[in-house]
Amino acid sequence: MNINLDIAALASAILYPLVLLIVFILFRKEIPALIKSLSGRLTGLSIAGISLDLAKAEAFSPNWVAQGALDLRQKAEAANVNDSTAGNFSTILETSGEVDYVIINLGRGKEWLASRLYIMSIIFENRKGIKGIVFLESTKGTRKKYIGWAEPQKVRWALANQFPWFEKAYSDAYSIVLDQGAKIVNHKGRLGYSHDPYSSRSSITLLENFLKKIQSPPENPPLPEEEMEWVNLPSDPINPSYTKEHTSWLNAESLETSLDEVLITEKINTTNQSPEDIEKQVTMSLISSHEFIAVVNEEKQFSYLVKREKLLEQLLKG
Repeated sequence: MNINLDIAALASAILYPLVLLIVFILFRKEIPALIKSLSGRLTGLSIAGISLDLAKAEAFSPNWVAQGALDLRQKAEAANVNDSTAGNFSTILETSGEVDYVIINLGRGKEWLASRLYIMSIIFENRKGIKGIVFLESTKGTRKKYIGWAEPQKVRWALANQFPWFEKAYSDAYSIVLDQGAKIVNHKGRLGYSHDPYSSRSSITLLENFLKKIQSPPENPPLPEEEMEWVNLPSDPINPSYTKEHTSWLNAESLETSLDEVLITEKINTTNQSPEDIEKQVTMSLISSHEFIAVVNEEKQFSYLVKREKLLEQLLKG
């Protein structure tokens, strides 16, 4: 009986999206005409039976600067990463419920190190089940300006391509965590322990050992010809640490270079737009193959992601 129920659930999970895809392919040419016919009934963030609000993806925006917490985006030294100092991070990881995407704000270019984005893309996908990473920046006139979004695995591989020592450091750190008793505790590849599968300690240990492999001291110091590939970590001016990390700072320009074609920049602007403009944006978004679509305002400030599949569902039901 249980086997039959599992098979039915699996069939439903596989067939439903497939049916949506088949219907979409069959009526692909008709979608622009359908949207055009509905565009006269635009209200707020909806177009006839299609509501952007009802298609919102679940966001995840960690507080990196909580009182007493290590700023893992840039400042943490490997020697200081432990269950106590990374308590805020542990709480973030252990909060129940999966989310669709995480928001990474690069600010003006001194907020995120490439190495931290690399390891966080792995940890957040593993622990939180994220399917997308949204990148924002701050410019002279605009805060939280949308850059684009990308799938976490593609972010990892793009950064590993540019910074090959990241993958070696991660492999070594992962082996250490396994040697200390961690194991895969579910079918999605989550790291944990048999006695406490929900504990985030394995992720903290993974982060600590990853940083050890790319920081100096205590690892081997950089050679003079490699100095340009190393960053002096921000530290307390009263008690400086002089720790270097084999990485680089990320800003919008360097991110676009690093991620290249894996960065998805398409978006829907919902403010001060004519019905024709919104019609064109929605049409192009529905025709694309990407899982999410970003919604921004006229200044390109990010509002949220919507699930393309949910928009298609509404269109078909309408």
